[in-house]
Amino acid sequence: MLIGTQMPMFLWAEAINYATWLKNQLPSHAIPGYTPHALVYKTKPNLSLTHEFGCKVYIHTSELGKLQPQAMEANF
Repeated sequence: MLIGTQMPMFLWAEAINYATWLKNQLPSHAIPGYTPHALVYKTKPNLSLTHEFGCKVYIHTSELGKLQPQAMEANF
């Protein structure tokens, strides 16, 4: 994930955390028809806000004032 997105290597722990979270949201061969998330929380996972690791995002920063930028660019 880090190499594919050209992210710095110091983010390796974040990449592993995200990969683990994503794997727990997807169906498993060990438990056909269910996801690990569904077994633990008794609900289907909501993947509507899932983003590709390293993609460009904008963070809303309206508390800075009307004449300041309303968002700042970052990587997910």
